[in-house]
Parts: sequence; C-alpha cells; structure tokens
Amino acid sequence: MIRDTAGKSNVKMASRFAYAAGITGILANLFLIALYIQLGLQAGGPESKAPLGLAGELVGQANDLVGSLATGFMIPVALALGGRLPRRWAARITQAAGLTAMALLTAGGPLLVLEVLAFAVQTPIAVVAYIVLSLWMFLINLWSLRTAALLPRVARFGVFAGAGTLAGYVIVGLGLLLPWMSWPQLVVFGVGLLLGLPAWLSIPVWFLLLGRNLGKSLLCSQ
Repeated sequence: MIRDTAGKSNVKMASRFAYAAGITGILANLFLIALYIQLGLQAGGPESKAPLGLAGELVGQANDLVGSLATGFMIPVALALGGRLPRRWAARITQAAGLTAMALLTAGGPLLVLEVLAFAVQTPIAVVAYIVLSLWMFLINLWSLRTAALLPRVARFGVFAGAGTLAGYVIVGLGLLLPWMSWPQLVVFGVGLLLGLPAWLSIPVWFLLLGRNLGKSLLCSQ
C-alpha cells in the first residue's frame, strides 16, 4: 500500500513537471521567435549594423533563462520515464545521455547571461546537447510504442518531434559543407529548417501531451 501510494505520488509529480516543461518551453520559443522578428526588422533598416539594443538583449536573455528553466523541468520527467524503459544497456546509455544533455542546457542559459560562457562557446555546446536530447526523445518514444508505456498518439508525436529535429540538424550540418551562402547551401538550409523547425517547436508540446498522459494514467489507477 505504501509503495503504491509512493508510485502514484511520483507519477503525479512527473505529470506536473511535464506540464511545467511544456509551458516554459513554449514561452522560450515565443521569446526566440520575437528575437528573430526583431533581428529581421532591424536587418532591413538603416540601423542594420547597429547593436541589437536593450529590448533585444532582454528578449534574448529571457529566451536563454526560460529555456534553461524548461530543460530543468525536463530532468525529473526523464527520471520518471526511466522506470518505463526496457531493461537493457542501450536504454541506460540513452537515458544517461539525455539527462546529461538536459543538465548542460539547464546550466548553459544562466552561464551565458552572466557572461561566464561566451556565445561562441555556449552555442556549439547547446547544439550538440539538443541533438542528444532529440535522439533521447526519438528512442524513448520508439520504445514506448513497442511496450505501450505511453499512449500511442503521445509516443508517435514524440517520435515525430525527435526524428524531425534530428533530420533538420543533419541536413543543416550537411549544408555547412557547401560553399558559404551559395544557392545550393541556401536550398539545403531551407529544407533543413522546413523539416526540423516544426519538429523542434513541437518538443514542449510533447511534454504537455506527456503530462496529460501521466495524469490520465494516475486517474485510471484510482
């Protein structure tokens, strides 16, 4: 009875953290979109070579901090999902890699805002961490489809978000091998963004669906 109560408490807590990760992740994405809109508007004006300005810096810092908060909320969720993964070495490695990526993304934002890490240093770390996070999402949802650990529609959405984001990163990475700002490179970048950006923006939406899934599983067990 005590173990059953503790298990329900853990699921309830994981559901709340999943909702928190989803909400803060969407908010961080909105800050990022606002920042790029401002950069686009500035690029078309006479002040295109001027610094971004206080408003732009605040929006960028808000994106960094809220994004770090979102990945911080992901960590308890990932730990809770660990109990639903297959008991094999591949799952353990995937779980460890995913948690490491989340920890790096959580620490990266504040360190960037406090200027402990330079943008040129933090950016490649964040890119690699997001690639690992996407791979983690893809694999745990793929395993969940096979084991019915999550609702099929939630797991399928997670597979889409993880695989799409990975595909976007791979295509953009291949584009970097082409002559800089050439038409072939721009076309490859466009394809990568077309595939990867919707999937990347879907990551916090998956956490919202996961929170609902965990909440429903708790209600069904009562």
